[in-house]
Amino acid sequence: MKRRWVVTGVLAWIAVIAGAGLWSYFNDPATTRDQTTIADALPTVDTALARIHAALDPSASVSVLGGYRRTEVSCRVTSARDGTRFTRELLVYVKPSTEAATLDRVKAALPASYEPSVTHSGATDVLSADAGDFVLLRGTVTDQGTIRFTADTGCRVQDAPAQEPTPTPPDRAPVQAVLTTLGTTASQWRTHQLTSPSCRSLSTVEADITGDAARVRSTVDAGSVVLDTEKLFAYRTSAAAITLRTEGDTLTVTSTTGC
Repeated sequence: MKRRWVVTGVLAWIAVIAGAGLWSYFNDPATTRDQTTIADALPTVDTALARIHAALDPSASVSVLGGYRRTEVSCRVTSARDGTRFTRELLVYVKPSTEAATLDRVKAALPASYEPSVTHSGATDVLSADAGDFVLLRGTVTDQGTIRFTADTGCRVQDAPAQEPTPTPPDRAPVQAVLTTLGTTASQWRTHQLTSPSCRSLSTVEADITGDAARVRSTVDAGSVVLDTEKLFAYRTSAAAITLRTEGDTLTVTSTTGC
């Protein structure tokens, strides 16, 4: 009888330990990135970029939101597990000579938990931050008036497709107005969108065309122009932030609205 009680006690203790382990697995926050998945990271990626957009001076900046981009087809989460890695970018165009100040403005607006820092070293200006959930945030001045903010998931297991929120019916009107001015139609349309607790919706609509931005430049009030270079024209209207970007023979028109 005594032996039976001992065995019963041991089995009960094993059940308690196993139950505690399962509860911890499903409820405790992850302590290392390899305990998380790509799907776990994407909401943090979107929240970080939404906070950056909200920190910008709306009268002196133009943003373009990109989609999720796989940066490595395969990477190693652990020695025994393969993974993937995604980034998402927010391109920000500002008036020349205000790039460093823009990074400082974003740093000041980010939560203290991000531990943001900005390094100004000669011609290099870089923002770094930890958005939580093992998502790294970086802002780099890549050209005159151009800052690229990147949120990086790091290498993780991918257990579901990396899908953006289902777009609400895209507002193509700002882009269509540009196409009408140019007297052309789009060969391709794209929409990128994010949602976060601090941003109901931020979206960028893109259209590829063949044409010259010169006709649009002549119709935009100089006070609305944020950046004007050989290959990029960025300006604001009352409805949206607009860019015309030339790459080879393709002219891409974007409009960004929301937040």
